[in-house]
Amino acid sequence: MTNDPRFLALKILLENDGSRFPLDRTLEKFSADLDKLSKRDRALANAIVYGTLRWREHLDWLIAPFSSRKLEQIKPEVLYALRLALYQVVFMERIPVSAAVNTAVNATKKIAHKGAAGFVNAVLRKATTRYKEVAMPDKKADPALFVSKSRSIPLWLSRRWINRFGLEPCLALLDAINTIPPITLRANTLKTDRDALAGAMEDHVETIEPTVHAGDGLSITRPQTPLHLTEAFTGGLFQVQDEAAQMVTTLLDPQPGERVLDACAGLGGKTGHVGQLMENRGEIVAWDLDPKKLETLASEMARLDITNVSTQKMDALNLAPEALDAPFDRVLVDAPCTGLGVLRRNPDARWHRTQKDIKRLAARQKTIMNNLADLVKPGGILVYAVCSCEPEENEGVLDAFLDKRKDFTVVPQSHPLTSDKGIFRTYPDTLGMDGFFAVAMKKSTDS
Repeated sequence: MTNDPRFLALKILLENDGSRFPLDRTLEKFSADLDKLSKRDRALANAIVYGTLRWREHLDWLIAPFSSRKLEQIKPEVLYALRLALYQVVFMERIPVSAAVNTAVNATKKIAHKGAAGFVNAVLRKATTRYKEVAMPDKKADPALFVSKSRSIPLWLSRRWINRFGLEPCLALLDAINTIPPITLRANTLKTDRDALAGAMEDHVETIEPTVHAGDGLSITRPQTPLHLTEAFTGGLFQVQDEAAQMVTTLLDPQPGERVLDACAGLGGKTGHVGQLMENRGEIVAWDLDPKKLETLASEMARLDITNVSTQKMDALNLAPEALDAPFDRVLVDAPCTGLGVLRRNPDARWHRTQKDIKRLAARQKTIMNNLADLVKPGGILVYAVCSCEPEENEGVLDAFLDKRKDFTVVPQSHPLTSDKGIFRTYPDTLGMDGFFAVAMKKSTDS
């Protein structure tokens, strides 16, 4: 049944739930199965996966009144079968109720015990026809519960964001987060420019627009061809990268001939941008703790024809002595964080994070920053960035660092998206970008 897009979507959702790996890694694991589907079925599978994860809490609220068992007592494979079927009925146009229900029942027969299919059928027969009767929690009596169930986020996060932003701004932010974002490309200026890339992609997408703030970016919608199968991709003409992430590398401002460290490089999105800004001149060292990510990064640099990158397995939390031997002109710290600023693109992250994660990761970020500060040359630049807008991971880390490291000062910025204090910050609801925080700091020449 892997050629059935709904059954494949169910398998992907269960794998993601069980492994706790990010959704993009789960999708990569199933990429061969997805590529075997027709264009229409592949789009359906992806829509179901992302939509079910995005609206999980809301769907559970609609399912609960029609279930004879509490949802926490239902096995994941059965609960996800219910969720994905109801998602199609509630949120997708032109999906017959019978198709959504029948495929969910048949899928349950394949992956669960015999009685589970009957349970799924019974719940869905009621939920798919009567879900509109289910009222949301009272907005005035319990605003946090209302936000949690109507906008589909964990209750702890609902309470936190209402407290920070207020009820109506919180709702506006979540409405933006729950909107399917455009895909943003960054032209590889070693090989092309934005206008030429737009020309190369126009037959493969529904719409294409230049980004407002990032000079090399294009926003596209509804690819008609999987991006990794286009000639522009295989020819290394672009990377997929959100506009806010592109702006972070601009803040670093790497120059040709310099020695630059990308300390938490991951899959190399920012590494590639650094390489093209340096015009393949100088040296880029890319660190990560995951050897598989470094292999992917090296392959990505080869696709882009970026030749001045070397990779090294390194833990920025516990630097090996040899890491201190040669300082860098610029150091980029795209630190591990909660990822709560990129929920538009990673809807699963909201279910994998807890309140404790914010404090735990902020402590790690402070350690990483202090470790890497010693690798910056006197007069050099250190950029701290996270795809989170939580204060503990933003000013909390920055203030603690500057209090400890008097040899660093924030670099003023002239860009309109930076504050008068030199801080770059974006939110999805105001700018249509991912939520990012970044700041550039200069090391004293007396250090």
